[in-house]
Amino acid sequence: MTAPVPTLKERFLAWWEGIDVPRREAGNDAAAGSGRDGPAGSAGAGQAGGRHMNRRGKPLWTATRIEVVEKIWGPGFSSPGGDEFIPTIVKPLGLNPAMSVLDIGAGLGGASRAMAKQYGTWITGLEPNPVLAEAGMFRSQKAGLARQAPIMPIDLENFAWNKRVDAIFSKEAFYTVRNKDKLIDSIEAALKPRGQLLFTDYVVDREQIRGRDFDGWMSAEPVEPTPWTIEQYAAALAQRNLDIRITEDNSDTQRTLILTAIQELVRHLETVSMDRDTKLAVVEEVEMWARRVAALSSGLRYYRFYAMKPAELS
Repeated sequence: MTAPVPTLKERFLAWWEGIDVPRREAGNDAAAGSGRDGPAGSAGAGQAGGRHMNRRGKPLWTATRIEVVEKIWGPGFSSPGGDEFIPTIVKPLGLNPAMSVLDIGAGLGGASRAMAKQYGTWITGLEPNPVLAEAGMFRSQKAGLARQAPIMPIDLENFAWNKRVDAIFSKEAFYTVRNKDKLIDSIEAALKPRGQLLFTDYVVDREQIRGRDFDGWMSAEPVEPTPWTIEQYAAALAQRNLDIRITEDNSDTQRTLILTAIQELVRHLETVSMDRDTKLAVVEEVEMWARRVAALSSGLRYYRFYAMKPAELS
């Protein structure tokens, strides 16, 4: 009988600790393969926790996980694309000191602070997870940007903003929002005439067959994904009279950023020692990003969208 294939987590931990890869019984394959955030935890667990908990009912973010992601992506960042990459993403916005911007899904606030420092723009970072929002605000205060780039908690399922802004930016935050129509309604309402919307997100490629890696990503993401197709986004923006200027597949760039960061992390791990809790946090983070890379070749894509709101009619 063929032995079950070890999970990425098992192989990574075994390599790290210099031991043989542990064997698993076939009957435990699904449970072991799911990790802490796997399909054994229902979507309801994450939803009941107000998006603060994962699908296994455990906190999405802890101090240990924040330490790990900053080691992978750079200080102030919890996902690919650090200080040097943000100007490439936001270039269409033409940011300047006279502009006001919302950063939806700001995470630890790295992108918000990068835009504030480089362009002098006034930015409010909005983050749905309160642990990340608090940590992000602490980093803005430490950088002397508490007023120019504050990070605040927000409920994206019930997003509303009562002060209109020049631009709204978001980096892969929408794919976990269930009521995207309501969110886009609120975004349109928050934009000034001639306001700009630029966001990146994971989307479903309608033309590509969704394989096992896509299904594995859907079932094991820490928060249940509800990704739209490219066509759904295009239609939603057009329905709100937002003029779409860019619809760009950036999947290859995202894949390269992830794989490069993981390779650099592996080299770093060979030079340091960590406690087991930190090791587990590293393994889970790597496992999550490895699933995302696999899904990008199995029906999932990573797109950048840019749209403008028309001028008010006189």
